[in-house]
Amino acid sequence: MTALLVKNPAQIVTPRPGSLRGPELADLSVRSGRSIYVIDGVIQDIAPFEDLQNRAESDNAIVIDATGKAVVPGFIDAHSHVVFGGNRADEFALRTAGASYEEIATKGGGIANTVRATREASKAELKSIAMDRLNRALRQGTTTMEVKSGYGLDTATELKMLEVVAELNDEHPIDLIPTFLGAHSVPKGMDKADYITEVKAMIPQAAEIAKFCDVFCEQGYFTPAESLDIVGHAREHGMLPRLHANQFHSIGCIEAAVEMGATSVDHLEVLDAKEIALLAATDIGCVMLPGVSLFLDIPFAPGREIIDQGCLPVLASDFNPGSNMSLSLQMVMSLACMRMGMSVNESLACVTQNAAHALRLEKVGCLEPDWQADMIILDSPDYRDVAYFYGENHAYAVIKKGQLV
Repeated sequence: MTALLVKNPAQIVTPRPGSLRGPELADLSVRSGRSIYVIDGVIQDIAPFEDLQNRAESDNAIVIDATGKAVVPGFIDAHSHVVFGGNRADEFALRTAGASYEEIATKGGGIANTVRATREASKAELKSIAMDRLNRALRQGTTTMEVKSGYGLDTATELKMLEVVAELNDEHPIDLIPTFLGAHSVPKGMDKADYITEVKAMIPQAAEIAKFCDVFCEQGYFTPAESLDIVGHAREHGMLPRLHANQFHSIGCIEAAVEMGATSVDHLEVLDAKEIALLAATDIGCVMLPGVSLFLDIPFAPGREIIDQGCLPVLASDFNPGSNMSLSLQMVMSLACMRMGMSVNESLACVTQNAAHALRLEKVGCLEPDWQADMIILDSPDYRDVAYFYGENHAYAVIKKGQLV
């Protein structure tokens, strides 16, 4: 038995259990004068220190003094692309100097650059690179992360990426949720219909590892009908559907997501009132990615409207080489507050409890008895500093399954 006592934090702040909508998002539980007792990775009690002290001594518990520090749930990143080869800092420099995306792509840049580098990298190389990224995310409080394939665009590399995710899940403290994104783009020089056939042929093997199947449903990539075809095949093999949707154009992807029973729709920078109403009538997670909007200088998702109309909002990083090289969910919270009309409380709920809902996870995302002990001890007595004092890492300590990591 392993016991842990987080002693006398200034605040214990958590969203309520369950998928949260509307006013529920802002209704956080804020406790003071309480400590957190954990056994074998599960929260046992949240009570005054004096009520837990004797038990902790009897169990030989590790004691972490959190005096003057707030505690919040570990962050859950519901959308990321952590596994890829290469580096596109040169393209970023060209873009900031005035080059267009088309000019960069003509020179071999863009997703083709990352596909080439990922195909060339060995599994060991991809693991080493991704391990470093996961360490960076962990230091900033991310304790669970969804990770997509999608930079292979051939069977061998897509499966290699998923195998890296599975192996890292066994080796790294962060819980990793693998997603198959073979339908990320069409490889250069290949007919789209032929590639869709190849993607569907990948699915039986991908389904042995991946929980989700995702498709980039967007103009110039995959249509709603093509997305339904791919995801329908994935469902036959036990994968849950989700969609990249409405990043640049509204082409019917939301209607397709509702039809397929998607677990989430991700991006949503271009979303109209009718589509918001459709989503509000479902339990589909609306995953918004404000880091992408900042990085690419495109519109932000309509977070305020998504909340006010009763949808299930989620915030995530979309860490990837082309449109957001940031792993910080703390910065995501700040951007949601400053640019999307969301409150601090809402943003915290969207990177914890609602993110867990989008990934169909249970007993994570809240600080309550019988829930997994994933938590962040902040360097401040006030949890609101995470969004307010932006651009800083406020994770003083990170606890995963009751272990200081």
